[in-house]
Amino acid sequence: MPGAIFLGLDLAWSERNPSGLAALDEAGTVLDLRADLVAFDDLLAWVRTYAGATTVLGIDMPTIVPNAAGTRPCELDVRAVFQRHQAGPHPANRGRPDFRDGGRARALLDRLAADGFGERLDLGPRAAGRFAFEVFPHPAHVRLFARDTIFRYKKKPGRSWPEVWGGWAEYRAALAGLGAADPPLRLPESVPVAVASKGRAYKAWDDSLDALTCAYVAAFVWRYGPGGPEVRTFGNLRDGYIVIPDVPAKRAGGTFEPEVLPDTA
Repeated sequence: MPGAIFLGLDLAWSERNPSGLAALDEAGTVLDLRADLVAFDDLLAWVRTYAGATTVLGIDMPTIVPNAAGTRPCELDVRAVFQRHQAGPHPANRGRPDFRDGGRARALLDRLAADGFGERLDLGPRAAGRFAFEVFPHPAHVRLFARDTIFRYKKKPGRSWPEVWGGWAEYRAALAGLGAADPPLRLPESVPVAVASKGRAYKAWDDSLDALTCAYVAAFVWRYGPGGPEVRTFGNLRDGYIVIPDVPAKRAGGTFEPEVLPDTA
């Protein structure tokens, strides 16, 4: 019987920009990693290409945005816990052009409903079926790698390229360390140890690592269940939600000893 498949989609909020995509099997092998698809139908076709009988899709973009303005309650809750780690989310609301019609993630999941994909927050570990979850890499990194702050791999004002490249290399090394984790991620040799590109060329590597994180979080949520103590769900299916690993990644066969991180500063 084929194992589960885990898909990660670092979905561009705008239809003008490419998205990062990663596909993993249950052994943690990377089946595909790319950051060049832009068209909605191409993204849809990619998911359908890799989807198996049991498939979990982790999407880094808000999937449920009912609020006309302001911030979703789940974003406020995530911010309260992770802001001190500099891992708070950007607000999503229907007043933003990207979410006027619900957003690209919503449109994608609405189309994938015909393929059996659904958002479920009441699943146990290793549930059979096709599921999708909204995920968020920054707080996932804080929890999975027991970090005080995020990886500084995003190019922002005041952050030099050498700093960005150093943050990317640190991020890549952390993912590479998940080869013996439960669940595992076996980073392919095609992902370089370091990058020194700029602009769109760098953004493709940025999106690729985030897609891998999304796929790994999908595997983690499937392995332990979104309602288990190892995973924390902020929000609900009515007002919006974000699913985040709530403990450091453990080694396969090791004793699970959750590290409790403070929720407030």
